[in-house]
Amino acid sequence: MIFHVAPMMGYTDYYFRNLLHFLYSDNIKTYSEMIVDKAIIYNAEKTFTKHFCKSNKSIIQIAGSNPKEISECIKILDNIPYISEINFNLGCPSSRVQENKLGLALTQYPDEVNSCLEEISNSNKIISVKCRLGLGLEEDQDYIYNFLTMFKNTNINKVIIHCRNGVLNLNTKKNRTIPKINYELFFKCFKDFPDVKLIPNGEINNTEIINNFKKNNINEVMIGRKFAEEPLFLHHKKLINVNDIDTKILNYLSFMIKYPIIKKNLLQKSLLTLFANLKDSKKYKKKIHNLNTIDEIQSVFEKREIIWN
Repeated sequence: MIFHVAPMMGYTDYYFRNLLHFLYSDNIKTYSEMIVDKAIIYNAEKTFTKHFCKSNKSIIQIAGSNPKEISECIKILDNIPYISEINFNLGCPSSRVQENKLGLALTQYPDEVNSCLEEISNSNKIISVKCRLGLGLEEDQDYIYNFLTMFKNTNINKVIIHCRNGVLNLNTKKNRTIPKINYELFFKCFKDFPDVKLIPNGEINNTEIINNFKKNNINEVMIGRKFAEEPLFLHHKKLINVNDIDTKILNYLSFMIKYPIIKKNLLQKSLLTLFANLKDSKKYKKKIHNLNTIDEIQSVFEKREIIWN
């Protein structure tokens, strides 16, 4: 089973993504926080330095709505050797994204989506899309079938589907709870579009749900909030055994020190998530939080005093 880590603003930053890669190696795929095409066009160096390194393993997620700007953005990305895949966001429902006709809001205009996809498909990178099952509260099979057909026709054969609709007049938090999860419609898409790699997302947060996908021959899933809340949950649930966690974290810290703009507070933020559901987690969190230097942080893991199981 391959686990994809959903792009989440404020969570899947450079620090957190690299920590997960050191813990889980090739068993996971990570995605950058959503990056608007204009940031790449007008401030490429700062944008890439903030989000990536030369040995990057993450997929970049972009958003845009102007085909000309997307074309310019793609040309820049095509010349970045450490980016191998571009994911186009057609699912984010946040109000700020809506204001700029990005993400979910763009899907109100299928012709414009198609124009954007035609530009993206000119890339020499792997291309994927992240979208929703529908727009609005009512189930609408035509919505997702029409878009899956559009993706196929623009040579995009990898699609991550959030298995709940998106609603434009609801905020991001409510969009995670009010529209109902609909795995059955996803399974129908999976059956009817066999030539497209479909990856489910949405409330995949326990072993029972993951095993249900495996039984239906789906061997890749995308997980969001559960990773943000408890990055070691795959280990805790015995889905992936992570051996010698302290050594993996020390390797991560050695790697991060080489990053040109390393920020201790963001490094600490990534590490603090590791202690979710551990015995004495409050003690460990307090200790890491109060350390003043990266050397002091390293020393904690060198002492191997944390009980990870």
